[in-house]
Amino acid sequence: MTEALAKRLQEGLDHHRAGRLKEADASYRSVLAEEPRHPDGLYLLGVLALQVGQPQVALRLFRDAAAVRPGDAEVHNMCGEASRSLGDHEAAIASYRRALEIDPGHAGACINLGNACRDAGRIDEAIENYRRALDIDADLPMAHNNLGVVLRNRGRVDEATGHFEKAIALAPEYAEACTNLGNALLEAGRAKEAVRLHERAVKLRPDYVAARCNLGNALRLSGRLDDAIRQYKQAIALDPRLALAHYNLGIALDEAGRPAEAAARYEKAIRLQPDYPEALNNLGNVCDQLGRHEDAVRHYRRAIELRPHYAEAHRNLSRIDPAQVDRKALERLLEEPELAADDAVHGHFALGNAFQAAGDHGRAFEHFRAGNRLRRERVDYDAEQAHRDVDRLQQVFDEAHFDRVRDAGSDSQRPVFVLGMPRSGTTLVEQILASHPDVHGAGELDTLRRLEGAIAASIGGGAVYPECMREVSTAVISDYADRYLAELDRHDATAPRVTDKTPSNFLRIGLIRTLLPAARIIHVRRDPRDTCVSNYLHYFATGNEFSFDLQELGRFYLEYERLMAHWESLFPDGMLTVQYEELLADQESVSRRMVDYLGLEWDDACLAFYRTDRPVHTFSSLQVRRPVYRSAVGRWELYREQLQPLLEVLDAGQSGAGD
Repeated sequence: MTEALAKRLQEGLDHHRAGRLKEADASYRSVLAEEPRHPDGLYLLGVLALQVGQPQVALRLFRDAAAVRPGDAEVHNMCGEASRSLGDHEAAIASYRRALEIDPGHAGACINLGNACRDAGRIDEAIENYRRALDIDADLPMAHNNLGVVLRNRGRVDEATGHFEKAIALAPEYAEACTNLGNALLEAGRAKEAVRLHERAVKLRPDYVAARCNLGNALRLSGRLDDAIRQYKQAIALDPRLALAHYNLGIALDEAGRPAEAAARYEKAIRLQPDYPEALNNLGNVCDQLGRHEDAVRHYRRAIELRPHYAEAHRNLSRIDPAQVDRKALERLLEEPELAADDAVHGHFALGNAFQAAGDHGRAFEHFRAGNRLRRERVDYDAEQAHRDVDRLQQVFDEAHFDRVRDAGSDSQRPVFVLGMPRSGTTLVEQILASHPDVHGAGELDTLRRLEGAIAASIGGGAVYPECMREVSTAVISDYADRYLAELDRHDATAPRVTDKTPSNFLRIGLIRTLLPAARIIHVRRDPRDTCVSNYLHYFATGNEFSFDLQELGRFYLEYERLMAHWESLFPDGMLTVQYEELLADQESVSRRMVDYLGLEWDDACLAFYRTDRPVHTFSSLQVRRPVYRSAVGRWELYREQLQPLLEVLDAGQSGAGD
């Protein structure tokens, strides 16, 4: 190479490194104009072409360079990079392997080969090549990060976490490793730590769209929905065509009780990516909430067409139209040895719903039992702890407590709490009340549960709920009462009454009476056997871990009765008890009693509750859009034989109560 060509090549490199790409391109081309087979000119122009998004051009240039200099490992490595950019994983793998044949110590080629194997679904080979790169140089941040990604996808979260941490220790400004570690921590249930890692990634790279989506996910799972929504919207502002960001925003809006807005986001995601089964499934869910059941069925079916083994979509379809469930396909799916546990659970519940609707209750129950057994294996539920927790609530919230906090809370009469065991009829009660023009149905709010933790944190010193309530001041009680009322205002700032239909708030009646002594409480009771069997036969996305085992379910029901007896002894006139079976038998009489208890004038709209157009975010969304029906009464009899473990616990509890 002449001195003049070497000078032009160096000028091109200087321009390239400074980001002056047009000038670099001109310099490289001037070299090739004089010497068309100049290997360095071909290689560098190929690097530039790949950088500006011309992988086909780059591949041709790298291949020409390799023809001139066949023993250059880096040229073969870059042939692999260009092929991978074109989606030709096998050609990329072949090029990386050729580079490693020439130079076995080329750690970069090992990492790239791992990436190509990962892209091709050859995960074991990917792991092997990332480890090979680390054998060459243990301090390669990218190798640690990429190995962590494939290990996490294999379910080896603890191992993955260690590699992400190592990558960050080696390269503190490695934004991808920060967000990957955040995802691993989130998967391990460490949401608050995950938030900090994703925030760090976003700070390092404000335009990093994936990190903003991941930060939104961590915020959402930490209960910070408004902050999550802001992050998703910022991600969309950075990349309006990213279907994932619209999808994630839809999830957050749905959880915030805004299903119509969620539907719009899912629809946008599907327009951007028509083959998006998760978005179709979730769109079906919000259509179900909005009473658009035919649309929901259509979306579930489309999701299944795109992914025939999409067990969750099968289960959702089975809730609305069990006759459309492909039972044979699901049975084949459940026989697959590598089937993920979550998919098996969805499949069993889908088949349980389908066989139940077909009247084959024996086979239905076998599937419900199998699904519940799988779920129970994966949760850490302690029935003895549930018993101790009820003891603690009774000890803290006693007569002395309420004497001390008398008149400390808000005198607002807006809140109406509809509570009881899950599956006891709370959704129907709220739908009837929300049909009244002076009542807004806010659905199931998570507010009181979050306030428990916030009150404990405000006291500090390691305080925990409920014991922290012994130390709360009048000012703290007033402050947190106002926070709860502000949450109601977010849902409806003008309605005289707003319902919070979280069944588990029966655990928080002490907190309710402390913060909001003038609030109305409607306690819904149902035959314990029907209540329990309805819990056992329903899939709960989160919570209700007590319902996965029949004996534990019975024991939890007895704890519920024990705690309700405590509240009723403290507040004999402090709540209205509604018997579900009486409501079904005489809807008008019971409905009038409820409306009167709320201090409102009667309105006939309460009798036509099934015509009320409002989102219903529970399993009962279909039922409450129809007139009252009694087919669920005595349903437990269909499963009497299979329910013996439950019935024995309930009978023993009733016998003990009578001693």
